[in-house]
Amino acid sequence: MYKHFSLKERFTLAVLLGQDYELQDIAQALGRTNSSITRELDRNSRPNGIYEARHAHRLSKLRRRDSKISSHKIENDAELASRLESRLHPLVSPEVIAHDENVCPETIYSWIYRSRPDLKEKLPQRGRKRRRYGSKRAKKQGWTRDVRSISERSAGAENRSRVGHFEGDTIRLKGGALLTHTDRKSRFEIVHLLPSEEAGPAHRAIKNDRMLKIAKTITYDRGSTFSLWRMIENDTAAKVFFANAHHPWERGTNENANQRLRRVFPKGTKYININEENLAQTVWLMNHTKRKGLNWRTPCEVYGRCCTSN
Repeated sequence: MYKHFSLKERFTLAVLLGQDYELQDIAQALGRTNSSITRELDRNSRPNGIYEARHAHRLSKLRRRDSKISSHKIENDAELASRLESRLHPLVSPEVIAHDENVCPETIYSWIYRSRPDLKEKLPQRGRKRRRYGSKRAKKQGWTRDVRSISERSAGAENRSRVGHFEGDTIRLKGGALLTHTDRKSRFEIVHLLPSEEAGPAHRAIKNDRMLKIAKTITYDRGSTFSLWRMIENDTAAKVFFANAHHPWERGTNENANQRLRRVFPKGTKYININEENLAQTVWLMNHTKRKGLNWRTPCEVYGRCCTSN
């Protein structure tokens, strides 16, 4: 069954096209078929052949909207619309009206949300959606559906017996971000300055980092920054795992390191006020400061390699 591209997928597609990736590699990164990528480019590129995410998303939405106009039952029947409007009342359920008018209740709700949002105040719940008591929210799908769970991580990563098992995340700045990786055993820190939290810049930084290229595993949260995890695996020796949603304590080592970085780069810090030199000095100090949890050794000592050798 065909699944429409999301805006995030379109941004990722645009980034990868800009980096001259082959269509089959892009399809693998997005979990799509080659034909889906080709169809998306044919339908939603600009006349000059350039593919832009927001332009493509806008074209797609307009096409979907226009394709359904002729099938809208209530919009195409002014008399029916008038009767429905006159009967809507907080004490009269649309299900009751639907029964009398021989339409589906969902058709009435769709008409209101789509074409007459001013009538929401006449609905029993004033347009507010409620979940059935005892029900749970549906799990999010998309690129996170097929990721490798943290529960599959090897014993070496789990018990901190070996170096090379990293946890990663981003720290948001005004106009940019810091991409952080922390070794679970040694607390060795690797930090990159990024112009944004998008997947493309993060993948490039990881791909070009010598130490991350030889990492054994990396565990991330489920933010879209790491949606190109398959390409990260292709470009490094690491297997990529993901913590459960809303479980930051499962990456506690990296979370602690990020809190320490926040002492130097507090919330509100602007991207333009950080340069590679002062960032490198901060990382050097973190990796050369003795830690009680390491029996008063430095992360560089435990990791067995100095951060200046990267």
